[in-house]
Amino acid sequence: MILQRLSDNIGEWDILIQFLLGVVAAFFGYLIFQRIKKAENSNELTLNVIAGVCTAGTAAIIAEIAEFFIDFYRGTNLLHADFVTNEHWLYRLVGLAMSLDGQRYLLDTDEDMLITLLGGIFTTAGMYIYQRVKNKHMFIKIKKHKNKISFRKWAENKFITEKTKLMKDCSVFDITFWWCTRASMLYAFIVMENRAEAILLCANLIATFAITLVHIVFPEGTFFSRVSYRAQSLITVIVFLGSYCGNYVWLYNIVPRFDLFLHLISGVLCVMGGYYIALTLVKADSRKNVFIIAAFAFLFSCFIMPAWEVSEFIGDFIWGTTNQGFYWGPTDDSFLFKVFGRGAYNTALYPLYDTFYDVLLAMCTTVPSVIAVYVYMLLGTGKKAKMDVAETEKETVTC
Repeated sequence: MILQRLSDNIGEWDILIQFLLGVVAAFFGYLIFQRIKKAENSNELTLNVIAGVCTAGTAAIIAEIAEFFIDFYRGTNLLHADFVTNEHWLYRLVGLAMSLDGQRYLLDTDEDMLITLLGGIFTTAGMYIYQRVKNKHMFIKIKKHKNKISFRKWAENKFITEKTKLMKDCSVFDITFWWCTRASMLYAFIVMENRAEAILLCANLIATFAITLVHIVFPEGTFFSRVSYRAQSLITVIVFLGSYCGNYVWLYNIVPRFDLFLHLISGVLCVMGGYYIALTLVKADSRKNVFIIAAFAFLFSCFIMPAWEVSEFIGDFIWGTTNQGFYWGPTDDSFLFKVFGRGAYNTALYPLYDTFYDVLLAMCTTVPSVIAVYVYMLLGTGKKAKMDVAETEKETVTC
């Protein structure tokens, strides 16, 4: 009787398990970072909280990869690749939208990743609020003008401040690249015949303004207002290669293995994004901080992987596009078959191959990129330490 009830409500149990996975992973991720370096100010607290969310994302991707390979080798159905019906809560909530039939195989996998991420966000948000209330000194003090100023004066001051930050963070080449990319994408949006793909391209075009919009919306002194504009260059590169070159120029079809190249480079770019975010909150002035920054960069890259796949799924579900490649099935010459063999030959997994292929490729570059960043920071820290010692000895001799 109990087993029958569990079987009948497997969807609900799966959601609960994935949510708890996110909660537990985020909790331990936060505690580990807190253990390595206890948060004594708002910056360090923010870093530990974001690390907790990223740990939940890492747990989500590891869990799904493990289930995929168990299904691959044993012929099981842990990913519930053929489980989804029209009674699924997402279909009941928003209807079938423009979802293509092949997406059914992906729905449970992307649902698991989304629920795990939500569990992590829910947990770390609660811990963040708790720590802020417990330690009142951690509240960010937003600068207030003694005298009220007009909106025009505020806008002028904001423009000057952001222009200074922009010129400090980026070169003329970065800014030129941004606007050339935006102009190209705007032209592509206007002329594309496939309006579903055009809408997605427009959404990606807006993403190239993400860091600028964040700086404008959030007050000076908050974490988001201090994120380096270099992160915008990373976003622009990903968007330009994937959305413009891949979908509009059709490099996915013209250039063999272009998708492979794109996901390999995404691992590097995501690590660099995590690196810049961590530097906003912690200085690489000690071995401990260097380790914290490198660990954060790794977790951030692993967080982006499920978040990216979920965003592709939602886009495909709403607009009927095929960015997640669920129409693609492996052949005897496929990379996965060559490396891992044919396994139990579970054909229900075919629509999932492209998703996990993308994730594995990104993981292949994430690890060496983190190692390279770690070594780079260690060398910089060691060089700075030697300069400080030399300066101290010089002052001692002079005295």
